[in-house]
Amino acid sequence: MSEDNVTSVGASSVEMEFVKGHIAATMVLIQGLWEQNLLDKEALERYFTGYLDNLPSDRTTLPLRLIIDQWREDLRKGMSAGELKSRVLSVIESDEPR
Repeated sequence: MSEDNVTSVGASSVEMEFVKGHIAATMVLIQGLWEQNLLDKEALERYFTGYLDNLPSDRTTLPLRLIIDQWREDLRKGMSAGELKSRVLSVIESDEPR
């Protein structure tokens, strides 16, 4: 493997960890607002439905789709903030639905 390939693989890994951290932080913030009834739950659901509809359906977006779908399902089930946070972080770490 050339030095350029090692650099790009390392950068991709760092970039993915950065994105995962931002997704987790955003979801935790939304969950807090949701719990305090500061967000319109139906509007939030419509937003994420539209967002997912506009994402390209390919291998690169599959992990993001899985994370968002699992999180939405858990929100609809009424999980507590602690349960949601734990689930969000475990789903993000594994990139697989639970």
